[in-house]
Amino acid sequence: MDSSEEVLAQLNDELSLANLFDLLDKAQTIEEVNAIRTFGNELLERRLLESVEGFRAGTRRFLNVTEKMLEAMADLDRTFVAISPVRNPIQAPALSSIIGRLGEALRLFHDDEGMRKTHNSDQEVEDLNNDEDMIAPVLDPVKIPDDIVNTGILTGPKTSTSRKYEEIADEYIRFFVSSGFKNDREALVKKYALKAVAEKARYEAVGTPLGIPWWFVAAIHLLESSYNFSTHLHNGDPLSNRTFRVPSGRPAAWLPPNSWEESARDALTHQKLAGLSDWSLPRALWRWERYNGWGYRKKRLPSPYLWSFSSIYTKGKYVGDGVFNKSAVSKQCGCATFLKFLHDHGHVDLKLDVVSENEQGQPDSDANADAVVDDNKPNIDGVVPPAHAFQAFFEERLPGIRHFKWHEFLIKGGSHGTNGLNTDPPRELWENVLPLARALDEFREQVGVPVVLTSVYRSPKYNASIGGATRSQHMAFTAADFKVVGVGAGVTGDWASRMKTLRSSGLFEGGVGIYRSFVHIDVRGTRANWDQR
Repeated sequence: MDSSEEVLAQLNDELSLANLFDLLDKAQTIEEVNAIRTFGNELLERRLLESVEGFRAGTRRFLNVTEKMLEAMADLDRTFVAISPVRNPIQAPALSSIIGRLGEALRLFHDDEGMRKTHNSDQEVEDLNNDEDMIAPVLDPVKIPDDIVNTGILTGPKTSTSRKYEEIADEYIRFFVSSGFKNDREALVKKYALKAVAEKARYEAVGTPLGIPWWFVAAIHLLESSYNFSTHLHNGDPLSNRTFRVPSGRPAAWLPPNSWEESARDALTHQKLAGLSDWSLPRALWRWERYNGWGYRKKRLPSPYLWSFSSIYTKGKYVGDGVFNKSAVSKQCGCATFLKFLHDHGHVDLKLDVVSENEQGQPDSDANADAVVDDNKPNIDGVVPPAHAFQAFFEERLPGIRHFKWHEFLIKGGSHGTNGLNTDPPRELWENVLPLARALDEFREQVGVPVVLTSVYRSPKYNASIGGATRSQHMAFTAADFKVVGVGAGVTGDWASRMKTLRSSGLFEGGVGIYRSFVHIDVRGTRANWDQR
């Protein structure tokens, strides 16, 4: 394979003035003459010949010129086809060698600086399953507000080592909301984002039939090949053959000259991305990270494939497939950084699949559970409500409950006493609380000391008044916050661990969240874990 220097040297020869004149002599139509003249003028104006002298010193300048030349030829292609659809100027002999060389130079430049897979073989096949079969999509994800509130820029955080979506979805959201653009890179982020917007129709042509958003395809194209349409979307290998790097031998059936679109569709379907329904923010970030590989998580580093050019990423990079260099710094824009610019400037509407309840600092969490036990109160509210139809429902459907009374699940919460906004759960939600009550009762049986519920059902207005999550499980009557009184009462991590053990036994399926003074449990139907102590 030619080196970058050799390709540039050949380009230097091919783009001499003499050869440009020779191309003009061989031109077959007046349109082709005009195209060559336009192309030559651009080269002279930008002093291409000077920029390629000393490759290492002029690499960035040459790359900029190369990109502009390829863009100019694409524009000429569209103009020529509009005039005469019989012939394609990019296929004309007078121009094809230059176009091919420019594309190859861009590919080799990308290889010098681009991302590589974090593994050196197709070893992660266990991850290539339909993730929506493992974690069901949220039916009605919430649109991320245009004015996301950034509570402070997060710099170089450590990541979880987990690969499981339900365990790291909240991490993605927290990093995204708290990330900032690096000052010396924001102009490049803008450049890459707007270039993707300009090619939106082409990305839609690939992604829309597969149910994949255009911006998801565009970000992969940026990271895998610097928007080079003469390479495979899989990994930036040239379209002249099947891929030779991870994933190798793709597409399985490949007879050049095939189109970039054909290869792109194969890359996306090979990664099990076609036909999925949930393209919320954390799902997209999880799928991008899986596309590149999970190697950074083993080192607890934010992946530059997602976070490069943002405050989240500092250094460390896979410089070859499976080859990590702790001092290397990515020179590419990460997918999440790219997506944040698109979102901030109104080019995309993102959805948010909220996993954690984010209940830190809510007033109900300060309820005094010890007083309930010490004063022999019936529940955290201190009183039993008047006759209620829920009592008959609870006692009929849960005859085996040993440690909880029906009225404990109708508590209103401490703030209700002042704002009066909470209500009893509507009748249509009562069924939802049954698996929750069973899980809490078994937990109480095992810990052997009193368990006090501090928050269960919340009306939407009440939930908003105390700062609850927009899609809190409490509003569905599927969640409860609780405290343990007695032995080990102050160790919320121990309570959560025991609850997770019960979940693993099949007693319930839902979320377990750890806070400084209480634990949240819900029966949403899919697993989620978070720690906000």
